[in-house]
Amino acid sequence: MRKRIYTVLWGTALLGCLATWPALPGVLRIALWLSAIVANAPGVIVVGKLFGYLWVRTIPGYLGSALLSTVLWEPVIRWLERPVSHSRRVFLVGGAGLVLGGYGAAVERVNYQIRSFQLYLPDLPPGLEGLRIVLMADLHCGPVNRPSSMRPALQLANDCKPDLILMPGDFVHYSYSYFPEAAEWLEGLRPRIPGGVLTSWGNHDHWNDIARAQSALGACQGHRLREQRLVLTGKRSLQDSGSGLWLCGLDDLWEGKPDLASVLRGIPADQPRLVLCHNPDVAEEQQAGRVDLMVSGHTHGGQVSLPGLGTPILPSRYGQKYASGWVVGPGGFPVYVTRGLGVGAVPIRLGVRPEITVFELRRNDKNRQTVLL
Repeated sequence: MRKRIYTVLWGTALLGCLATWPALPGVLRIALWLSAIVANAPGVIVVGKLFGYLWVRTIPGYLGSALLSTVLWEPVIRWLERPVSHSRRVFLVGGAGLVLGGYGAAVERVNYQIRSFQLYLPDLPPGLEGLRIVLMADLHCGPVNRPSSMRPALQLANDCKPDLILMPGDFVHYSYSYFPEAAEWLEGLRPRIPGGVLTSWGNHDHWNDIARAQSALGACQGHRLREQRLVLTGKRSLQDSGSGLWLCGLDDLWEGKPDLASVLRGIPADQPRLVLCHNPDVAEEQQAGRVDLMVSGHTHGGQVSLPGLGTPILPSRYGQKYASGWVVGPGGFPVYVTRGLGVGAVPIRLGVRPEITVFELRRNDKNRQTVLL
């Protein structure tokens, strides 16, 4: 057993390393990468996957997660190889894994939750009082996250009667060929404001060819904001300039060059602004004046929450701080991190339901706080 596990583990890790060679044809690189999924950086077991995700698609990532998975597999193998009640232990471990994995993949992965908040903003134009904004992220359209399985999320979002819909990145997973499916899903959204689907890019969009993403999603309704901004006027129309609520989009932190100071430059100090940024770590690393709210995804809430441990390993440089929900970065502005809709390298959710978030805007003339509805 030991020899077989480690042969598969290290063999597929080496295939993953080979897949990083840019001189190889794109189709061959994708084939090698897919063949390395078992020990991909991300690794062969959940902890290895989550840890390796920090260096995904790099040679240190593949080798590091394989090494970590080797260390984690050792005590499991020793326990299984003990002579007493060997078959019973194998049955218990396999059965528990099958039940939990099956529930996480078939039930909780598509058990969407709606979270609603009243968001109080200073200087909000009277015409935007009661505006409804829906936040969703991390579609990850691909072999696991099929548009058909995420259609209930689409219906739930439209049932919320949103004026605007914000989607900060990661539309596909594994291959650029899934961008048309993501585009079709986006076309099903029904914001009440024309062009009211605002998106920014995530790391997976870059990894799967951002030029193809631009082409596939460019014809969709709405606006792709990459180091760009729009203003929603008091008459509820989106403009390139004017006064009202500013909506700013940053590029991905891992693969792009987000510049919060640049995208905010020139906005009058007495006008509110919301920022879309896929990776919430930007809030920790960039402070550049007034931000009323940054909305992010990326972490998926960790996808798996362990009793007593929470989500100890996340694709973030700051531990569990930006796992999900409300956070305040060192710049003093609030960040809301959605748990996302799809799944990433680990195709399950346990204790971390996929999320659709609704913000209802209110004028903050009495120093009120954002509250859960």
